[in-house]
Amino acid sequence: MKIAAKHFISVDQNIHLLPRWISHSGGETPDSVAFASGAALAVLDVVLRDPGDILPAELLRNRMALRASEACLKLEGRIESEADIRDAYYLARDGDSRGPAGEMFARWRRVSVIGLKHKDWLKRLKTCVPEPVAEELPEWIDTAMAGGPAAGGPVAQASKMIELVMDAFPREEASAQICADLVLARALGWAHPVPLLGLHMKRRALQVAGDELSRACHLAVAKGAQDVVRLSHDLVRRAQRLRSITTKLRAKGSDAAVALFLREDAVLPSAMLSPRIKGTNIPMTDRAARRLCDRLVDLGVVRELTGRSTFRLYGVA
Repeated sequence: MKIAAKHFISVDQNIHLLPRWISHSGGETPDSVAFASGAALAVLDVVLRDPGDILPAELLRNRMALRASEACLKLEGRIESEADIRDAYYLARDGDSRGPAGEMFARWRRVSVIGLKHKDWLKRLKTCVPEPVAEELPEWIDTAMAGGPAAGGPVAQASKMIELVMDAFPREEASAQICADLVLARALGWAHPVPLLGLHMKRRALQVAGDELSRACHLAVAKGAQDVVRLSHDLVRRAQRLRSITTKLRAKGSDAAVALFLREDAVLPSAMLSPRIKGTNIPMTDRAARRLCDRLVDLGVVRELTGRSTFRLYGVA
């Protein structure tokens, strides 16, 4: 398995993506969509386990959280783009309101870092949903996951979770998908939730139940897995390029700064690199932070994401 996984994660030009038959046009039988979603999850499982530890997994989950946030905001009738969501989240000061867009991203980011092997995973999940939903979670999760694989498999359990949340709270589409993606990840034995259902579930699909909802979940999982596999390969290539230039960086704390870029979807130099690099006690002046970002852009491993002259955000290129 380790050899296969290393080959799959390879940054060779012959990138291995999911085969075409996993993509769906919408007219498949229940058995075929279930088979395809299972195949997609099997491939994604190999990618996420990454024995070579070259996939920037936290960056991957943050990028997928951003995409899931945009999709969920659309379900609420909002039109914020990924750029709008980034601004709402990263430009808000501590204690300030992030607004609906920033808060949606914050919710998906919180769920994506939940360690499913830790005992406090349920407590942390409760912080990602409104209090009325959180109160029901222990019973709902037990119900959704009752019977394990014999009850229909991971996607069936996730589908049941959506049904339980939506029956009680018809306007909590984001909460339903957040909880369903966590249930899916637990059923698959993953270390962290990865947004899949949050990417492709349509409003109508969230309002149905039973076999119709199950079919929609299988379709969404297959599409979401394809998205994550594609992004994984892209990020492996970009991360290796970024890691390869660290010897060219002379700024104090540059290694820690590079590590931050490999975790965060976007970096705001004035808040995340200065006066201290986020997550460390390493100091960096505002000028040094700006110069480091300019240097990374010049080297082609980081790009400026906003097109602005001020309040700039930078991310892995």
